[in-house]
Amino acid sequence: MISSFSVCANDMAKREVALLIKSIRQFHDSPVFVFCDLGAKTFLESLSFDNIHYKLELETDKLERRERLIRHVTDQNGFHSKSIILSKMDAIEWALWEAGDTFFVDADIVFLKPVDQEIDRSMELMLSPHFHVEDKVNQTRTYGSFNAGYLWTKSMDFPQAWRDVYTARSNFYEQEGMVHLFEAFDIKTFGKDHNLGFWRFPRQWNRGRLSLIEPAIDWDDVKSVHFHSFPETYAHADKGLIKGYDLLREIILPRLPDELKEFAYAL
Repeated sequence: MISSFSVCANDMAKREVALLIKSIRQFHDSPVFVFCDLGAKTFLESLSFDNIHYKLELETDKLERRERLIRHVTDQNGFHSKSIILSKMDAIEWALWEAGDTFFVDADIVFLKPVDQEIDRSMELMLSPHFHVEDKVNQTRTYGSFNAGYLWTKSMDFPQAWRDVYTARSNFYEQEGMVHLFEAFDIKTFGKDHNLGFWRFPRQWNRGRLSLIEPAIDWDDVKSVHFHSFPETYAHADKGLIKGYDLLREIILPRLPDELKEFAYAL
């Protein structure tokens, strides 16, 4: 059994995190610990989910204090928020204190199957490899071997260890340096049926137009997908990334189970 889930989401991601929680509740009744701002909290409370716990740690004043701690971290783009990234470790720490273990996910995850049987509780940490399908060497060097939006842990030492990686040992935010976590923890990895995201879709350019090629997978086996289900969450990305996320949404959203799809369309 997974003792808890944890996530960070602000007002911009409120619909996305609602879909995430709806997908969790298809299979799990564990508490969900949400770091959020008032807009996201108010929206989620209107949906009457059970066993959701909130901390207003993504309000502007709280993020500004975190920003001062990671001013030295290099900005890689205009899409990622360094202060929200730092909040992820705090959210995990809160969930660990409250529940003993936690499955931390980014707000743009959707679970398609139960995942409690996937957890090896003899391990301290479980990570999700990217399984890059293109330019693997350069993609891994740039973005890392492991995805920072999908992990399980029972270790109280993990949040600080990840903070240390983020602030001093990673070349791409908190993610590229995650390989250093193997120095300190017993780690197992999730398989390819988990966390199916953009990095698993080959890209093709034809006369300047981008298309995504569906990977050779059995969709009936996929346990979770990682995609932006609502355009407002990536509206501030660069044009190329926006196009890629649009295409990924067109592929994955229609494949969601009917109940989740109907919930998403009604939000």
